[in-house]
Amino acid sequence: MSALDVRFRWREIAVAVAGAALVAFGLAELYVPLAGYVEGEGPDLAALPAGWLAVLTVLLVGYGLAVAGCTAYPRAAAVLAAGCFTAQSFTPVLPEWPVVPLVALLAACFGCVAVGGRGGPGVAASGYFIALGVENAMAGDTDWVFIVFVALAVLGPGYAVRMRRAQAARLVALAAEREAAARTDERLRVARELHDIVSHGVSVMVLQAGAAQAVLDADVARAHESLETVQDVGREVVTELRRLLVILRGTEPAPEGLPSLRRIDSLLTAVRVAGGRTDVTVTGDLAEVPVAADVSGYRILQEALTNAARHAPGAAVAITVEVSDGQLRLHVVDDGPGPARGGSDGGHGLTGIRERAELFGGRVEAGPRPHGGFQVRVVLPFDADVAGSPLSATGSAR
Repeated sequence: MSALDVRFRWREIAVAVAGAALVAFGLAELYVPLAGYVEGEGPDLAALPAGWLAVLTVLLVGYGLAVAGCTAYPRAAAVLAAGCFTAQSFTPVLPEWPVVPLVALLAACFGCVAVGGRGGPGVAASGYFIALGVENAMAGDTDWVFIVFVALAVLGPGYAVRMRRAQAARLVALAAEREAAARTDERLRVARELHDIVSHGVSVMVLQAGAAQAVLDADVARAHESLETVQDVGREVVTELRRLLVILRGTEPAPEGLPSLRRIDSLLTAVRVAGGRTDVTVTGDLAEVPVAADVSGYRILQEALTNAARHAPGAAVAITVEVSDGQLRLHVVDDGPGPARGGSDGGHGLTGIRERAELFGGRVEAGPRPHGGFQVRVVLPFDADVAGSPLSATGSAR
């Protein structure tokens, strides 16, 4: 049971006890011989016929029920208290003399305004003024100033409580929306990371298996080499997936255990297996790149090379990695004749690249070149704030 449930239960118990106490006090007023009310001007309750005492007792129980249910059933409680108050105005004992009727009416109206939901303030105000109006008419009293003053003193604070509760409900709803959005973002980050890991590894394994099958009869040694590469890539994928599971469980590995642009040799395997050649140029100090930007840059480069191997097999790929002016710049260019990529086959490669760049406020340019081939150009800005930001469960900056 949550703390909120315990608090709600104790509040309901306290309100029920208050209703029972009010009934007990009212019974003492009715049946214990006391002096007349209002400095001796009120009726002698001990001299009332038994029938009127029975009616007053029933009304007293109604007051107690109204108080006991003023938080669970606020509008019904306000109507019940106002009805009992109005009915008592037609008895020999007007409700202005005993203390129980007025206390019950005010408590029920306060609860109706505070927690009565839609229409609560209207029900409470109507019940209050109708009940006091009838009572004033029966008593021949026209003192509405006191009635309005009491209404403002009781219903005003009730309305303030109502506004505070509405504000708290809005904050709870906003927090729930933010939590749902955060969960959705986290699922997307995990899905993107899984896509990067599995897509690249499977692409390399498919290419290597195809190469092995092509030379199986003509060059057994080369076929064995391709199959060994399949095994190595498969082990690497499993290792990456295990590392991702460790991060998702909340125990992040040391930064050196994460993918890094300083270790991109394994990314070139897919292009080389597809028959292409690679040219890598690194400018600047990669050690200056924050961990989050380093991991995201690695995944962006991985996706770009996977797309090149898949859509432009045999093409030469030029890779440029540059670190300067607080920015990480990646440029991947191939000279393949293939069409534009990133959505024609239902893939999400370029979408994932753009999402990773957006996390850093970066920009992405991707598309076919005028003279053939395809290029991906990414700029990831980083500064002291990004450098100090924690990694998320998928290696992205939060």
